[in-house]
Amino acid sequence: MNRRWFAALLVLALLPPARADEEGPHTYLVIDTDAGLDDVVALTLVLQEPAVDVEAIVVTPGASGAVGGATTVARLLGRMNRSDVALFAGSPEAATPPPFRAAAEEMLGRLLPSGSAGAARPFDPAVAYTCDHGKTTVLVLGPLGSLASALLTKPGIRAGIEAVVVSGSPDGWNARRDPEAVAVVRESGLPLTFVVPGAEGTKPAAWSEGPMAISGHTIGAGILRRLLGDKAAFAHYLGPLAPYHDELAFLYCAEPDRFRKREDGAMEPGDRAGIEAAFSAALRGGRLRRKPVVFSRTDFPPEFLAPDVRERQAAIRAKNGEEEWFAQILMNEIHEHLGAWSIVGVKMAIRAAELLNAPPHSMEVVSFSAAGPPVSCMNDGVIVGSGSTPGRGLFRHEPGPPGSTRVKFTMNGRSVVLALKPEYRNLIAARIAELLEEHTLEDEAYWLGVREMGLVIWQDWHRTEIFDAEAVPEPR
Repeated sequence: MNRRWFAALLVLALLPPARADEEGPHTYLVIDTDAGLDDVVALTLVLQEPAVDVEAIVVTPGASGAVGGATTVARLLGRMNRSDVALFAGSPEAATPPPFRAAAEEMLGRLLPSGSAGAARPFDPAVAYTCDHGKTTVLVLGPLGSLASALLTKPGIRAGIEAVVVSGSPDGWNARRDPEAVAVVRESGLPLTFVVPGAEGTKPAAWSEGPMAISGHTIGAGILRRLLGDKAAFAHYLGPLAPYHDELAFLYCAEPDRFRKREDGAMEPGDRAGIEAAFSAALRGGRLRRKPVVFSRTDFPPEFLAPDVRERQAAIRAKNGEEEWFAQILMNEIHEHLGAWSIVGVKMAIRAAELLNAPPHSMEVVSFSAAGPPVSCMNDGVIVGSGSTPGRGLFRHEPGPPGSTRVKFTMNGRSVVLALKPEYRNLIAARIAELLEEHTLEDEAYWLGVREMGLVIWQDWHRTEIFDAEAVPEPR
């Protein structure tokens, strides 16, 4: 096959379509939460999950109160750059506040970074539980009072709800907190599914033997490292919350095939290893994860790879992750040259996506890189790594001074500017100078040397270490 045709196919493989109606079925979630510790863990997972669209979060008093819970969720939305998610204050308190509420609110207030995506809106049942795109799934991580209140005051919303998924059993804490609300939801006729830990839904035993290892460079991974690095929070997470709870309810919405139905009708995990893998993948990959369009797998068989890439495949994937591995493969084929700057561009785009919690083709990108090659080759990597193509109207090049590597990435009104650190830029320049002392641009040996430098950068230069990041103040 002609290489240019193959490159065109690779572009199709990389870039998911721009509109939801082109991508096939979506899961539209509305989340009810009482903002306890396990709620925050589950919300952290769901807010960087590419397989679902979070339409709204409704805060219902339970583990946290109305004000404390709304503050916690607003801070989380702000930290995770999810101002696109509507936040509602839910129904009034349905029972006596639990004795642990003050301690829970103090702990989360102390550990969650400050900053807010805005105050919670007044509860509007007609708006909170429905969306314009399709039917919603209501994921209930706390009491069911807000959903019940909405069904009683606006019964017509029932037509816009596909299903209700509840964390815990029919006689668990969330249900016992407001049994009348459970009865109202049942009587509405909405499909009601309870998700329980079962025998396979316990957290890894190794977590109780020492500090919990949370890998990944996503915003969510950083938040959980902060939360569960606290002794009190960690003890609570592995004590009263030893099994997974709210996390499982979310994983059921995202990957129902990992669960099986019990005799009582509740759903439980069917495979402990699979649940651990899904938990880790949600943290590590974040919203960067993409579903291949043409390829069925991204761990290419050895015979598909050039010998020098084949030798480094395991090390590259282990250090830099699957998302970067696949993007670099695609970019190098499209660029038809394995060099330094295009590889740096992929790393830059993926790092920006991690900092902004951005899925593919969601960031507006303005490159202030140098006007021409070799530095401007970075633009090809930025486009492939982000999916922000000129065809989507998401990329433009405003050339900066010679040698400039600055690129601005924006999503949800939040921006970050990245540039390659001078010491790394100097390393590339020094190596190019060495090669040019020995060869001309017409010599194959020169391009082999450039290729070897590109492989080293691909494998050894980690995206979290090589860029200067400049946060751009949000517009007021």
